[in-house]
Amino acid sequence: MRPSFWQVARQPKWLAGLALAILVAVLFSLFGNWQLSRSIRVTTDDKTLASTIELGKLAQPNEPFIEPQADRRVSETLWLWPSSCVVVANRQQLRDDGTTETGFWTVFDGAVDISPGAAHVVVANAFFKTADAASRACSNAAKASLAFDTAFAVVARYEPSEAPKPSPVSGVELFDSLSVEQLINVWSYDRPPVVYPGFVISESTLVGPLAEGGEPIKIGIRKSQTEVNLLNAFYAIEWVLFAGFAVFLWGRLVQDERKRLETETAEASEATEAPTSSGLN
Repeated sequence: MRPSFWQVARQPKWLAGLALAILVAVLFSLFGNWQLSRSIRVTTDDKTLASTIELGKLAQPNEPFIEPQADRRVSETLWLWPSSCVVVANRQQLRDDGTTETGFWTVFDGAVDISPGAAHVVVANAFFKTADAASRACSNAAKASLAFDTAFAVVARYEPSEAPKPSPVSGVELFDSLSVEQLINVWSYDRPPVVYPGFVISESTLVGPLAEGGEPIKIGIRKSQTEVNLLNAFYAIEWVLFAGFAVFLWGRLVQDERKRLETETAEASEATEAPTSSGLN
């Protein structure tokens, strides 16, 4: 009688082999699931970006800026140094029709309080269409005597520092990018400052008279989206194939065993029949 596949598979050693194959398949499946989780990344959702969080709860001074902090709406009470005003070029102002206009920002140094060791944060205050208008606003800021007993309640977007591109013009500092590190080196301090790694873009002009001719900054906020890393997705599929191959290999070995037993049975049957045929002759 020729053994069937399942007759062979039910033998103890092959049941143990099946258990091992299933264990390996589960392990490979876990690797595949882990790889798949790395292949799909959802950016911060719209609801999170619309909510407001205290700056000190979102980020910490002198700590690295991390991607989930970008575009977050923050609130903070700040004291400003008008004399620290600089102009930053190549700024894009979002219009109501969805288009953008290139212009300039006035940027100030701010602090969370007036104590010597207070944390500083760079504040973008207003948008100007021309460099001259922005420079005049900065000149007025430098001449103004703004008392530091006045704090401003700031609602802003927290953004990462940019690569430095200096370009001083006509006695007023003009920069082609907004680099927190660069501005900290430009502004003088009595001691090394404690600084937030990113800057904030105020939703309204904090010092109206010093922003004459300007307007509140409006920027485009990223939308939530799902990003797929195709390489990691390919690796995840590979792990699934490996898991299936582990069970397939077990089945293949059982089939080979069945064929071997079938051959041995056939040979034994032929050997038994040969003497009987000779005796009849």
